[in-house]
Amino acid sequence: MYSRILVPVDGSKHARHALDSAVSLVQSLNTAPELVVLHVNPTVSINEPPVGVDLEEHIRQEGEKILAPATEEVSRSGIAFRTVSKTGDPAKVICQTAKEESADLIVMGSRGMGLVSEMLIGSVSHSVVQHAHCPVMIIR
Repeated sequence: MYSRILVPVDGSKHARHALDSAVSLVQSLNTAPELVVLHVNPTVSINEPPVGVDLEEHIRQEGEKILAPATEEVSRSGIAFRTVSKTGDPAKVICQTAKEESADLIVMGSRGMGLVSEMLIGSVSHSVVQHAHCPVMIIR
């Protein structure tokens, strides 16, 4: 039924629950699909460049810190997976990555780390549901 499942993670408890659900789903299927764990570093817009700070390196390291627990958790399950890290608008990057990876399903949390931005510009999960090329499973 599924050959590849995309799971975006952002360090939130909702993303952790989504990852747990995706792992359980993969384990329950007769033919186990590949799991792609995605972290999107949001694009940072600044007016003046920071002095003495490598912003891109800092963002990359933060992304690695978020992917590390997810990698550890999925590794313990014994299922096939890989991690991907990208930068950009999270909803757009999730949808684009799902297409590029030929994902059959996106499993994601209902709410991530960006609660304030969710109130102002709408939730990432809502946008993904509206624009993804494949089914989206939202985990509360």
